[in-house]
Amino acid sequence: MEDKLKMLVLQIKDGNKDAFTEFYRLTVRYVYSVVYAYLLSNEDTEDVVQNTYLKLYVIRKRVDPEKSILAYMKRIAINYAFKQMRQKRKVAAKETSFASDEGIKELVQEALKKLDEKDRIVIALHYLGNTSVKEISLLVNEKEGSVKSRLFRARKKLKEMINDETIRR
Repeated sequence: MEDKLKMLVLQIKDGNKDAFTEFYRLTVRYVYSVVYAYLLSNEDTEDVVQNTYLKLYVIRKRVDPEKSILAYMKRIAINYAFKQMRQKRKVAAKETSFASDEGIKELVQEALKKLDEKDRIVIALHYLGNTSVKEISLLVNEKEGSVKSRLFRARKKLKEMINDETIRR
């Protein structure tokens, strides 16, 4: 088999598309099984196998027919499988992070609704509107010290409400 593959590699280097088709037919099961062992997903494995053969075709002129072509194909396939695994982890992490962020936003919004109106206004102005304590005191017609106290108490209430809600879930 190895001799037949060497002969096909020489023909592929010369641009023979029929040789490439034959090479694919002879090696695809092997490459597929190697990749599937890493990814355990038919869809992902098919993508990686396709990329492996595309890569081989692109670099066909640099392939050394004296070296084991199956080992070479295995290395290309494993590299693509690792790349696919990294991408999957990134997507999963983003989805988890997004779901977590949405859950936190929802918790905070619900807790804000439960706050006293004056506390909610001070929190919203300070954290959502990036308004300084001094500016808030002018807007709500309260002393700066009172605004600071209200912010402190409102934060404490929010924290308690969010912690209670988190424990219930």
